[in-house]
Amino acid sequence: MAAVDAKALADYGTDRYGMSYPVHLTAWGYGQMSALLSYLMVPFIKLFGLNPVSARLPQLIVSLLGLAALYFFAKDTFGKKAALVIFAFGAIAPWHILQSRWALDCNLYPHFFLFGIFFLNRSLKSKHRRLMLCISMVMFGLCMYCYGISIYTMPLFLIMACVYLLIKKQVKLWEAFMAFAVWLAVAWPFILVMAINFFKWDTIEVGPFTLAFFQDSVRSGDILFFSKDFFYQLYYNIWWTVEVVFSQSEDLPWNNIPAFGSIYLFSMPFAVAGFVYVLCKMKNNHGAVLLLFFFITGLWCGICTNGVNINRINIIFYPQIIFAALGIYAVLCRLPAFPIKLGIAGAYLLAFALFCNTYFGSYAQQIAYYFDADFCKAVSSMKDSDAEKLYITARMENNEYPRTSEILTMFFHQIDAEYYQGKKCPDGLLPFDERYTFEPMKNIEIDTTEDAAYVVAKEELEYFDIELYNVKDFGTHCLLERKD
Repeated sequence: MAAVDAKALADYGTDRYGMSYPVHLTAWGYGQMSALLSYLMVPFIKLFGLNPVSARLPQLIVSLLGLAALYFFAKDTFGKKAALVIFAFGAIAPWHILQSRWALDCNLYPHFFLFGIFFLNRSLKSKHRRLMLCISMVMFGLCMYCYGISIYTMPLFLIMACVYLLIKKQVKLWEAFMAFAVWLAVAWPFILVMAINFFKWDTIEVGPFTLAFFQDSVRSGDILFFSKDFFYQLYYNIWWTVEVVFSQSEDLPWNNIPAFGSIYLFSMPFAVAGFVYVLCKMKNNHGAVLLLFFFITGLWCGICTNGVNINRINIIFYPQIIFAALGIYAVLCRLPAFPIKLGIAGAYLLAFALFCNTYFGSYAQQIAYYFDADFCKAVSSMKDSDAEKLYITARMENNEYPRTSEILTMFFHQIDAEYYQGKKCPDGLLPFDERYTFEPMKNIEIDTTEDAAYVVAKEELEYFDIELYNVKDFGTHCLLERKD
């Protein structure tokens, strides 16, 4: 969906519904989507067209930049040797690998958060301190367009950091106001969108940009403060924060691989040791304090967000990676014997090798089911059909929802946004709403004389006289085209 909207932005400066440069995307309507990832996809789609590679490259590039920021922040805060251990651990951490290869809007949030902390920490010791401070505020401002929960997580970090740096006389009061002004200059459109939807104001257009009211939104229900049973939800949120972050329990299949967890299951003792190491280094080490604030913000995110999982609490994993790696570093410094170094290195290399074998092997086959791979192959094969009408089942591997099959079809057929909106129609084709039908086959009256092609779930073949169609089998789904 992010990529389909990005194609519309690349072609027309609108989302697929025709909304001009939306600050926040309509997505399903009832649940909105952060816009930054779609905007980052635009240049890649212009260069390479709409395809899985152009859709996924921005997340991969940002994740790699996140590793670079991880190293330089650690180097500034804990020294070069510790930074190398942190960098190496981050590069093989299962969470970092999984999120880097998945173009999900909220996965940008931890990286831009880390960019902001890196530049903020660098501003405390750089000759260009005010420039670095302003850049950090730009990054924190962009965080607001990565994930909606930033509205109640980002301000907490900024307030803690501001109070601390003022008390330590690392920034002057006027510099704090300047920083706030820069952050607000970037973040205010998103903040106003949240206010519009909270107070149910009308949509506002500012130049070409649209600050939309989403009438069908249910997103506020994801926040603890709007829960119908506050104390039960608080208990539930704390419980699942502990389960997800500290126990590394099994999450949704696309979020982690249970046998490995987010940072490898056997890393938690190192993470505890690393947390203590950071506490011991906090005196006159502003980067260590900012890291602690980063971690506290992650915990706050888990406490305040209903149904917390790895995606929803993703900002906590960079601090967790740093803690675990610092624990390893501390052990190596205290116990420098070669067998101990070899044992720790060997354990993580073995874990990483097993992770890669699983991730690119059995897990890849398993996850293909959840991402409707066979349906996507069938729909992609249908793209060049010269049939007048195209019927596409809403019966997917995981659900029966027409909007899912519609958005996947729009992606693989590279549907033009204005064709989708009914503003134009290519020669020889019916309008989009007439050409495409997204329904379970049980809801469609099959007309064998109609010039039509079908993508159906294999169990829906019973609705067809197979002798009249050429059938291409893609596993769970098939493409049916009428014989001449």
